[in-house]
Amino acid sequence: MSLICRLMREDEFTLDFELFLMETFFQHEPMNKYLNTKIPDEVNLSWLKEVLHKAKYDNLTLAFYDTNTQHSLPVAFAINHHDKIDDHNHSDSLYSSLNKTNLLKYEHINELLTKLHENINLFEKFHCKNLFHIYLLGVDPKYRQNKLASQLVESAICIAKEKNFDMIYADATIVINTIQEHKIKTPDIGDTSTTTQFVECVLNEIVKMTPTIGFSYEMQKPNLGLRYKTVD
Repeated sequence: MSLICRLMREDEFTLDFELFLMETFFQHEPMNKYLNTKIPDEVNLSWLKEVLHKAKYDNLTLAFYDTNTQHSLPVAFAINHHDKIDDHNHSDSLYSSLNKTNLLKYEHINELLTKLHENINLFEKFHCKNLFHIYLLGVDPKYRQNKLASQLVESAICIAKEKNFDMIYADATIVINTIQEHKIKTPDIGDTSTTTQFVECVLNEIVKMTPTIGFSYEMQKPNLGLRYKTVD
């Protein structure tokens, strides 16, 4: 197995990729396994198409490809968005991942998702204008246990630094998925000598918090150190 991580090209946002994302994310990620989402009946397809359309032209989406196969689809992906303070069609305005029928079956999950996103202005919260948003993470079940999700987060942080984003952030739901899938054992929060250790510390702390708390890695200028803030 030989894996490479790179930015997805516009021509790779195909219908086959959309179907792969639906199956990978909505059927196999831990939270969606719990929701027992039915594909495609319980996925809001218009929402998903908007998410992918924005990702396609923001040119920030990362994916792992297995170079030992002839398969054109990735084996893992991070759908990433560039959210701008003056853009009214930013990522949080797109949220509606499951239809109302499915959400009513799991009212506490509905409440969690609602509290994560309603009435939160991240630009005001973090005093910034350009946000790198890790929107969806998914890994092909056959490629689990390779820590691909964690590597995608690391790669996203590197790109956000290179492109001078003010902040990179993701939702607690994505992080909890990553923790559950990889069974990460984290060090104490005081030991943050490497980026990886820091990320794992943050993930560990989020699990201890209430599920209505989000997180972010904020780039501290001028040294671009990383730290997290809660979104409450």
